[in-house]
Amino acid sequence: MWRRSHRLVAPLRFVARFVALLGVLVALLGLIAACTPPNLPPPIAPSGASSVPSTPPGAGTIVVGMDGSSGPISGFNPHAIADFSRATQAVASLVLPSVFVVQPDGSSIPDPDVVDAAKVTSLDPFTVTYTLDRKASWSDGTPITAEDFSYLRDQLVAQPATVDPAGYRLISQIRSRDAGKTVEVEFAAEFADWPALFSPLLPSHIMKDFPGGWGAALNSDIPVSGNRYKMTSYDPVTGQVLLARNDKYWATPPGPAAVVLRLGDPTDLIAAFSRGDVQALWLEPDADTVASVEESVPADRRTTVPLPATTQLIFNTTTGPTSSADLRAAVAAGISPAIVGTDLSGGWVDGAAAVTSQVRLPAQGAEPDRSTPAGGAATADAIVAQDKLTEAGYLRNGLYATRNGEVLRLTLGYPTGNPRVAAAARTIARQLGSSGIEVDLLADNAPSLLETRVAAGTLDLVLAAVPRDSKDAAAAASAFGCPRAGTTTGGEPNDPLVPPTATATPPAISASAAAGGTPPAEVGDTGGTADTGALTEPLRTGNLSGYCNAATQKILVDAITGQSGVEAADPGLWANLPVLPLAELSTVFAVSPGLSAVLDGPHDGWLWTGPLAGLPDWPVG
Repeated sequence: MWRRSHRLVAPLRFVARFVALLGVLVALLGLIAACTPPNLPPPIAPSGASSVPSTPPGAGTIVVGMDGSSGPISGFNPHAIADFSRATQAVASLVLPSVFVVQPDGSSIPDPDVVDAAKVTSLDPFTVTYTLDRKASWSDGTPITAEDFSYLRDQLVAQPATVDPAGYRLISQIRSRDAGKTVEVEFAAEFADWPALFSPLLPSHIMKDFPGGWGAALNSDIPVSGNRYKMTSYDPVTGQVLLARNDKYWATPPGPAAVVLRLGDPTDLIAAFSRGDVQALWLEPDADTVASVEESVPADRRTTVPLPATTQLIFNTTTGPTSSADLRAAVAAGISPAIVGTDLSGGWVDGAAAVTSQVRLPAQGAEPDRSTPAGGAATADAIVAQDKLTEAGYLRNGLYATRNGEVLRLTLGYPTGNPRVAAAARTIARQLGSSGIEVDLLADNAPSLLETRVAAGTLDLVLAAVPRDSKDAAAAASAFGCPRAGTTTGGEPNDPLVPPTATATPPAISASAAAGGTPPAEVGDTGGTADTGALTEPLRTGNLSGYCNAATQKILVDAITGQSGVEAADPGLWANLPVLPLAELSTVFAVSPGLSAVLDGPHDGWLWTGPLAGLPDWPVG
């Protein structure tokens, strides 16, 4: 009896187990089917360097391939240093309105779709009056008005790590007339470079009420448009930005109906370009990618476009070991910009131009400062490095430089997401280690790094790309002008040029304030250090190093008000080294045969706008 039952139970158990296993498999298949819709590729890691679909673009659509080597997009605010990228530059030029626009030949003209007139209407006080097009409005129907001017000015002079705020600090008052369509901008002094301001404008009505405001409103998109295109989506996983015609645009619509900015692997992008699935390439290539482009694209359909930025080693000049100019010189002497530039350019020989001026870019034809042997700071010089360490009070005992028995240790921050910048940071750490300087590396996302750590002056060194505008005097005053004075613990401004009753964003009322602030009564190499028990230092805006020098300040004030040339600041800046500019990087731009006319004529202005600013007028095949 037992044997018979046993013979029956064993097969039943086997069947039960088989059925259970079958059920698990069916359930797993169901989960897979539920998680992955049909006809889609497998999930892609959120790297911004995805593979490129092999699908031709729709009619009237321009697809631009942009390699994802520099990491995902940090944000879309063109006035935030942390958000600087080729993609952000392109989107801003197509979606946001500008009072003045830079032409391909480098000239700057008022945008006739945005302003009917923009001219100086008074010399005492110096005043510029903008008459806005009555039809100019944001895509949600809100008019573009003086409120957008005031908002941009107020934010640029107060928010941390902004691009070229000095010109805005010179503004003493903005008046709105004619329901905001007439804007009177009064300056504290004559300012010849006023056409560089308010380009592009930002939607104040969206940003001021957005949770997080300035720092968050444009993190993932630009919600409204005031230009020919509107931004419809950005997918950080696939690295794809979609733009469509702004159907609310009041002037001539663009030719191409839609634009796709596709961040991906350079090899895939070049293959897609050869197939015709991508109509233009804008790459920041390494040596291998350059070779592939040169092999795939004829010379008359490609060109090199420098970026309007330098990758810099930014020193903290106010606190810590790097507040000593001798130590900054020792650090510079321990670094080889050529080797670091190779890291930054991925080995592309022409991809990293040496910087010989603190106030002009290599792409502008900057003349080297002849007061120093190398046209800048002494670099890659072990003897100078040791001499400057000694002058700073450090002794080299074996492997380490020490002072009072303490090893010299610096923290170097750099933005995450870009493997070339990470490689350059590691190279700098190794090079400084050879001089006896220990370096701790700190990787952080760009907004946190620049707008929190650097702006608060909590790091010794930072390696980052710093963009600038086309006007040398304003750019130099922004980068090296004395920072605004802090506020007292009672909350009142501590700047004697600002009335005690001023608001949290006080208007600059002097040329000195425009170029930064007022140097202390006695200024040494870097300026005085505030009494931290009585003052609260403001976050750094354009001047990320906190540098303040009386002689430099005088030159910057004279330059921004048109009394002298800004080149006179170069020798002092190289001597004091608030920053060590390492390289200006370049990109490669290539077009398909149907767009070859895009490369006709001069395009010096692409240095400032990028090659996609003229995309609305590109021919559509």
